[in-house]
Amino acid sequence: MPSTLIIIWPNSVFDMKKVLVFFLMAFAFSFSFAQVKEFPLKHEDFSPFLLNGKTPFYGEISTDKAEIKLQIEKAVKNPDKPEQYLVSGYSEVAGTKSGFSGEITFTQRFNVNNAPDEMLVFADFMMKELGSGEHSGIFTGKARMQMAKIITGDSRATVTFKGKWKNYSGSLDFEVWWANFVPKDISKVVFK
Repeated sequence: MPSTLIIIWPNSVFDMKKVLVFFLMAFAFSFSFAQVKEFPLKHEDFSPFLLNGKTPFYGEISTDKAEIKLQIEKAVKNPDKPEQYLVSGYSEVAGTKSGFSGEITFTQRFNVNNAPDEMLVFADFMMKELGSGEHSGIFTGKARMQMAKIITGDSRATVTFKGKWKNYSGSLDFEVWWANFVPKDISKVVFK
């Protein structure tokens, strides 16, 4: 017995618009998912660069450019999201030390124009200080690492974090940066 193809045709212009809108939304939905790029270096371990050889990162916070010292003491790759690292440690400003925990999520990788053997890796970070006073809050922003394309046990990287610190009550809100080197001009360091 031959098979029969049944075509359902809209009865009105209104029904035709519904069908057209459905197909446009389906196309847009599938196109948006096609644009999502996965982080290409999920197999690499960036924790040694985040731990910085057990040495604190140094930088500046507040309008007075007070020195900040930030030490990441633990960096564990999330087994469910290999581009994400769960971190903890402490920050210290003007003798006030506060523990924190948070996450660093790597997002992009780029080649370095004048250094063909090197790459730039970018991330987003969020670190919540554990205290509850006026000088406890949340660090958020971007991180950047420059390193050799081939990562070995001896690899080194320049690591820079730049973003904001805002206390929990919302009364203090400062720009902040820290790095494992001293940039000549932090405003010229490119973050993605």
